[in-house]
Amino acid sequence: MNRRRTVFAALILILGAWLAVMTAGAETYPKLRPGDSGAEVRRMQQALIDQGYLSGRADGKFGPATEAAVRTFQRRNGLKVDGIAGSGTLAKLYGASQAAKATPVPKRSGGVADGWFGGNYRKMEPGQTGRRIQLLQAALLRLNFYSGLLDGKYGPGTRNAVSDFQRSAGLTRDGKAGQQTLLAIEARLGGSNTSEAASKALRGAETGGQATAKPTQAPAVTPAPASTVPGIPTRTLQSGSSGSDVRTLQTRLAQLGFFHGTADGVYGSATQAAVTAFQTACRLYADGIAGPKTLARLFAADAPAAQPAATLKPDPQAIEESADKYLTFGSTGSAVTKLQNALLKLGYSVGTGGKYDSMTRSAVEAFQRRNGLYVDGIAGPNTLAILYSGNCAGPGPDITPLPAGAGSFAGPSAGQVKLLHWFNEVKPTLKNGQTLLVYDPATGLAWNLRILSRGRHCDAEPLTLQDTQIMVRAFGNRNTWDQKAVYVRLPSGVWVLGSTHDMPHLSGSIKDNGFNGHLCVHFLRDMEECMKNDPNYGVANQKTIRKKWKEMTGIDVP
Repeated sequence: MNRRRTVFAALILILGAWLAVMTAGAETYPKLRPGDSGAEVRRMQQALIDQGYLSGRADGKFGPATEAAVRTFQRRNGLKVDGIAGSGTLAKLYGASQAAKATPVPKRSGGVADGWFGGNYRKMEPGQTGRRIQLLQAALLRLNFYSGLLDGKYGPGTRNAVSDFQRSAGLTRDGKAGQQTLLAIEARLGGSNTSEAASKALRGAETGGQATAKPTQAPAVTPAPASTVPGIPTRTLQSGSSGSDVRTLQTRLAQLGFFHGTADGVYGSATQAAVTAFQTACRLYADGIAGPKTLARLFAADAPAAQPAATLKPDPQAIEESADKYLTFGSTGSAVTKLQNALLKLGYSVGTGGKYDSMTRSAVEAFQRRNGLYVDGIAGPNTLAILYSGNCAGPGPDITPLPAGAGSFAGPSAGQVKLLHWFNEVKPTLKNGQTLLVYDPATGLAWNLRILSRGRHCDAEPLTLQDTQIMVRAFGNRNTWDQKAVYVRLPSGVWVLGSTHDMPHLSGSIKDNGFNGHLCVHFLRDMEECMKNDPNYGVANQKTIRKKWKEMTGIDVP
């Protein structure tokens, strides 16, 4: 009997030792989310870089490019695709073999390579042609970045669409579709990312490959008599078109003040920018293509004229000093301040702090678009020379200076504002597409947001360009992650205490609001739950809400 006990005890000790070894070897990982930073994020990024999912360097910041890489890794490895790196994702990532790297493409049951691009991630760039370019154009069309023809030609329209997508994904904006860009496109396509979906998209395109985005209905117009505008174009004109009808188009645009170049009969970037500005003034779909509706409105007797553009005095010294300058996102100093002051005098919405932030980049892009320059948001020698030449255009009808007093609002009293729980009392009452009114008690400004999605907080975006301008003004004329306590009026009319920022990130759905992405609005959550799921930025917002409520009522919220 004693012998049996001894043997049993020995077995228990052996089993315990084995379990201790196994437990020690099973490493656990902290959950990493967009917005996190630090050594753990850097470790994850390096693993993604080593396996081909992420380019660049591991900077320890969980931004849009890192999120896109995480999503791609999750999808390729049969994990839940949510862009959040939990223990399951990290264990798979850190233990991945060479076979799990990004270059190989998973096979479906039929043995056919999956993915929109069929596993072919060779770089595509301007000047190339073929079916792969068509696939790229179709994908960008589906994601609302491209509105031209599916003609398989990598021209300026395709390059600009790729550049815009790269900006939304936090990638290097070079206008070339390399592996990282193509993987990010596939990740953004989500459930429609299959070779069958790609083929169907190409088969479903209209004759000639015309994109299917529908323009806003134009108001009824009375065409001008043919004798006053002879030779009205009868075909659709777009980038690359040439001939006498393009010259007629340019002449008419010049008469109305939208075109400032030479009527040479070549549909270049300046002509495309002029058509876009005219379409915006008429509330037409602004794609830079002169189709039947645009032409009818353009040659109508009551076609609108361009608003007079603000002007600057020529500054030859500034042009000379800018001969080798490239000011881009993150640049600082007196040259940036000079750039901002010049844009501000022209009427563009921009801060003057000497830091090249998102607002400055958006203003530069608007200036480039308005003046027929290549739109990349970088103030290089060519852009600066045009700006300081004095011969340049200010904001068009779609980008107007903020009126004095805009956004001022008699907000609610503190007694009208409630502290409601996000999951239990706020989220169930909201729907995507509804509008929230945000009031900042610190500045007395208010702006509208449209709800984009609802998760652990509310993703939203400014409703209009003016809403963006007012919001940015409330945050000190800068884009920042620094949160502030605000009063939010729900669609029901109830005022609720919340916290928000004004930093655009990831994607948005409103194209003409001057805000390239969306922002987050936080409401009250249980601190224990928030520390578990959003231990960094989420907790920071919860502290902001609790601090403001304490100021308003004297009550501490645990």
